[in-house]
Amino acid sequence: MKKSPLSYLFLLLILFGITPVMALNPAKEYKVTPDKFGMQYKEEKIKTADGAILNAWFFENAKKSTNWVVISGSGDGNMADNLEIVNSFLSAGFNVATYDYRGYGASSEFKIDPDLFIYPQFITDLNAVLDHLRKSRAITKFDLFGLNIGAGLSIGVGANRTETKKIIADGPWTSLEGMKSKIKDKTGKEVTMPFGFDKTHEPIYAFDKPKGPMKNMMIIVSAQDPIIGPGDVKSIKGVNEVYIVKNSPVNADNFSTDKNMYFEKISKFLLGK
Repeated sequence: MKKSPLSYLFLLLILFGITPVMALNPAKEYKVTPDKFGMQYKEEKIKTADGAILNAWFFENAKKSTNWVVISGSGDGNMADNLEIVNSFLSAGFNVATYDYRGYGASSEFKIDPDLFIYPQFITDLNAVLDHLRKSRAITKFDLFGLNIGAGLSIGVGANRTETKKIIADGPWTSLEGMKSKIKDKTGKEVTMPFGFDKTHEPIYAFDKPKGPMKNMMIIVSAQDPIIGPGDVKSIKGVNEVYIVKNSPVNADNFSTDKNMYFEKISKFLLGK
């Protein structure tokens, strides 16, 4: 059978050690903490509706602001890996909340199967963080930012909450069945999809009957990623801006490819009316 150009691209990426993130890969230890960089923050424990305890870091901007961005991670590593992104949001004038899913970092123990694409419990985790943020900081609105697994999660949860202002999704997955088929086609890998995942929280269905913003979403995507590219994200409703990172080989490198342009685009989107 003739291989597609994207299949050859995927093989080349593997040869050069560049692979798209497609599996949950939790890290319990933090390589660094915000203290190492002199960042002012508060570490807080958040109890979820089903009893898990999440570890979260809250960064309040030196310049008083009511604007909060909540970061959901890629599913690879833990929240310490996103401190540079946190700093970029702080530099842009935002307060930032970041957290670890159960099974990650210093959050509750939870067995993670790397062959499972995502856990339904992660929806509960993000909702718990948002509820805690609202109550502890007395705010009524927030923006969501997510990477890979967290990008799709931010779309699904954000569309189902009235407090959501804007959503930024970097390399979002689209649907469970769609991703299962795409990953199998491009890599030959069989990925297990979870039972009990609320369909209204899958990105391509989230805006069928949204509670959140209808046209206040920005998607960031690599022009070359073989799993989630510009053509794939067209199936997601509610998008009013797509930033295609032309020189990024995979979505995991979208930020590092051109950090200045990345946050110039994000700041303009978040601060625009």
